[in-house]
Parts: sequence; structure tokens; C-alpha cells
Amino acid sequence: MNTGRSVYKMPTHFLMEKPDINEVHLNILLLGRPQSGKSATGNILLGSYEFESRLSLGSVTQSCELCQGRFSSFFRRNGREATLCVNILDTPAFPHSYLKASEVKNDIHEALLEKFQRGLDAVVLVLRADVAFSEEDFKCIQLAEELLDFEWRNYFYIIFTHHDRFEENGLKLEEQLSNAPRALKVLLESAKNRYHFVNSVAPWLHAEGRPVLEKLLSLSQQNKYKSLKFKPSASSLQHTG
Repeated sequence: MNTGRSVYKMPTHFLMEKPDINEVHLNILLLGRPQSGKSATGNILLGSYEFESRLSLGSVTQSCELCQGRFSSFFRRNGREATLCVNILDTPAFPHSYLKASEVKNDIHEALLEKFQRGLDAVVLVLRADVAFSEEDFKCIQLAEELLDFEWRNYFYIIFTHHDRFEENGLKLEEQLSNAPRALKVLLESAKNRYHFVNSVAPWLHAEGRPVLEKLLSLSQQNKYKSLKFKPSASSLQHTG
């Protein structure tokens, strides 16, 4: 069946965007700690298996990788069908199991400058719903603050993975969030309660990803399609882990 979707891998060269009024581009940055489901989330958004994602005792992604998904007739704009192009930058986990913090940050910073000259439309933090919120998750927030412009929280979105684990045990997600640690509630408030749960083993990635893409598109519209800029240089992290 033709879903109107196509995917392109762009690991090395700069991404050029067409000034087509019936095309909307979303530049999306993925951040997360090891085994958070970050790369799997990228695949869900793309609707296909492009980023390497597997169970491991350590970090799987070693360097930044960019993929583009193109969804024709995704929504209507000015009375006409419009195409959504998502440009997703998968990044090494932070903190990383093998790379120094400075190496991860410099890799992400260089990739942002090279791939997303226009800027970002969404900063997505990927968290595991079935694992306790920890200090490692806050380190990704620190990373975002050091790399991105001060307005970055206006582009902030949280995706919880492993929704299926809750379904298997008959747990209600909203009830779990209401009983979440205060630190997580504060984080959700800083994202203006913009979050979504995804099934990490969904049989139909496109169906799982579309609701998230719709929310990210809405976020871009709320920001009036204004892009988030990056800091011109990456300052040193407080630790070298």
C-alpha cells in the first residue's frame, strides 16, 4: 500500500530545504540517556527502520546521524494538501558509555551547525516510562542548555518509550504520572506538559509515529515556524565522563 512516505539517509552532507509553500520541514533533535529508546523513537517518527536500535549493556549510537522522512498529503494548508518533511538528527546517548562528555557535545554541536543551518523546530527528550527518572536524564537538560539558544524550552517535547510495558501490566499511564517524583513533574512543567507515550515494539511504525508528528507540527505552528538557533560555540561541560 502506498502511504505517501519516503525516507532518505543523509549522514554526511548539508540538508537543503526547498522553499515550497506546500512543504513544511521539521528539524528535530533527539536527546536521551543510554537505552532510552532514542534511536527507536527516530524510527517511529520516520515510519521505517533507519537508525540502528538494539538491546545492549552500553550505548549503541556512537555518532550523530541524520535521516529525512517525506510524507505527502500529510495535512492541509491554505486549502491545499501539503507535504511534511521531517529531518531527524539521532545523537549519541548522554552520558555515553564509552565517549567523553566533551566528545558527545562537540559531535552534536558540529552536526547541528552542518545539518541544520536554518535551526531547529523541536528538541525531543526521550525517556523510558518503565525506568525510574534519574540524574542522568537531567544531564541531557544540561546538554541542551549548553548547546542551544535560551528559548529552547519553547521547542521542548518529551517522548516516553516502552508504553507497551504498562499495557502488559494493566497500568494506566496518567495515574503513573500523577504519582511521579517531583523532579519529573517539574521537568514536565518546563516542557509545558508536552509529552507523548509510544509503543517501542509497535508493529506499524507509521501509525505509531503519526500522532507524534502531528503534535510536533502543532508545536512548530505555535512557534510561528520560527526556528531555534544554536550557540555559536560549545562551552566545556562541568564533567568529563
